[in-house]
Amino acid sequence: MAKTDDLIVKYVNRNNHQRQKNRYWSSDIYSLIKGHLTPSNYFEPKTIDIEGARNIISGMAYESQWKEILEKTGVKFKYGDEIKREMKITDEITLVVKPDFEFDNWVLETKYPTKEREEIPEWYLYQLECEFRACQKNVKLGIFSYPFAIKYVPYKPDDKRWDLIQKTLIEFHNKLKKINNNKYD
Repeated sequence: MAKTDDLIVKYVNRNNHQRQKNRYWSSDIYSLIKGHLTPSNYFEPKTIDIEGARNIISGMAYESQWKEILEKTGVKFKYGDEIKREMKITDEITLVVKPDFEFDNWVLETKYPTKEREEIPEWYLYQLECEFRACQKNVKLGIFSYPFAIKYVPYKPDDKRWDLIQKTLIEFHNKLKKINNNKYD
């Protein structure tokens, strides 16, 4: 049998979502703004190492357990692809937004950070802003912790942040088209 670490890494990297032309994920916005994702590396798959894979699987486990708790206690919510939204930023640019949970009056994005958090870190603000714009509902960050608990931190929408997101997408898209013409054939 393969080593546990190898199985974990293989599992997490099996569905590395392939980026597509004209479509941008809200979870990538911070990386675009900070320059971690560039036009030259945008289409390259990212391999997750064992530490990252463990963190991702832990978050997936907590999210899955929270979903089961909601289901078994009769809470009305939507989950998964049924709440995925696509926003047209321009005729060529689509922003894909997929929160974790949606309730009647609010949206929940869950994370399982590696250290205790009381506030929303900068790197989540952009994804949460996109979720607010796409869903037109209050957004909360759900921070999982051990032993199992979830703390809700309300997100406050910010027009300047939304303007920066749109501007960044348009500028990035135009640069991406220029250097990756072969991807746009």
